[in-house]
Amino acid sequence: MTLGSALLVGGLAVPAQAASASATQAGSAAATMGEMVFYDDYWTHSECKRVGRDGQKAKMWKIYSCQESLWDWDLYVGY
Repeated sequence: MTLGSALLVGGLAVPAQAASASATQAGSAAATMGEMVFYDDYWTHSECKRVGRDGQKAKMWKIYSCQESLWDWDLYVGY
């Protein structure tokens, strides 16, 4: 296996064919489950959760998730 024919996936070098197959499977699963997309970022977790709940109650999105990032909290929503 040459460096050009391998990809780094989860810290392991795997052949490009195996990596592309698993990426395709992951893409199919995301389409089936509904894709979570970035909406906005907030300084506090409580603010992120409040905006997520408010949007869900207003039927702007079906599901939300607040993910901690380096400096703040990122709100991801699913439509």
